[in-house]
Amino acid sequence: MPAVFRFLYVPFLILLFSLPGFGQEIEFQANLQADRLQPQDQNILAEIPRRLEDYVNSYQWADEYDEMRLKMRMNIVVTTVRTRGSEKIFRAQFLVQSSAGGNFLDQACEFPYIEGQSMDHQRPIFNSLLSIVDYYIYMLLGVELDTYLLKGGTRYYDQARNIADEGLISQYATGWKSRLEDQQLITDADHSFLRDALFYFYEGLFYIEEKQDDKKAVDYSGKVVELLKQMSSRRPNSKILKRFLDAHHKEFCVLFTYDQGLNNYREMMRIDNRHSEVYAECMSKGKERTF
Repeated sequence: MPAVFRFLYVPFLILLFSLPGFGQEIEFQANLQADRLQPQDQNILAEIPRRLEDYVNSYQWADEYDEMRLKMRMNIVVTTVRTRGSEKIFRAQFLVQSSAGGNFLDQACEFPYIEGQSMDHQRPIFNSLLSIVDYYIYMLLGVELDTYLLKGGTRYYDQARNIADEGLISQYATGWKSRLEDQQLITDADHSFLRDALFYFYEGLFYIEEKQDDKKAVDYSGKVVELLKQMSSRRPNSKILKRFLDAHHKEFCVLFTYDQGLNNYREMMRIDNRHSEVYAECMSKGKERTF
């Protein structure tokens, strides 16, 4: 399996799940901003980034092989706090990112928090903060693993759905309906084309940047464009498609390195007219390239 450096999205072989001696490493970074809160409430939350990093980085999230290295970033902006009984419930926005385009903005996160509270993966009751974190870790893993194996992320998307289902029936249900809808959208039949395109996209880059294999590069780049055409025809306004194109439109200039007829650029200008100037510039450079 090619090992292209993919900042977040990682290789995945289902057959390796049962083999011993394999592992994965997640490099997770958390940041928290709570400037709108009173100093005493800011002090309560100050420990969260460090504790979440320990919670994520010390846990085995996926049974992958040793080359698997994931980088994830979570920015938490706490906007308000309210009291319910003895609890302080914080409302926040979560921005979860990876350089390969696995970006999620969640503006409706609510969680209770007390300083020093337990952060345990084997917890007996629903924990809103940790469940939100778990959900997005699995969503990012789902996107990541789709880049290394066709539909490779399915099992992790399923994990995210299970968490969302649990969140919906909890006493902290705010935002979970939207999270469940996001998971269902990514994994529905129409978005299957985009998930497959993600795999061929990274395979194509591998055969260009690592192997300089023009035949396979042309084959894979053509598959990417065809799959995106089908995705666009079914869901032209898909926010998932938009997110992918926003993250990767400049990389298509590399993906189409061996596209002698420049047809892929023209197709991308139709599929993604918001970035047509970028494709036009790359096409102009392609005309000057000697194959």
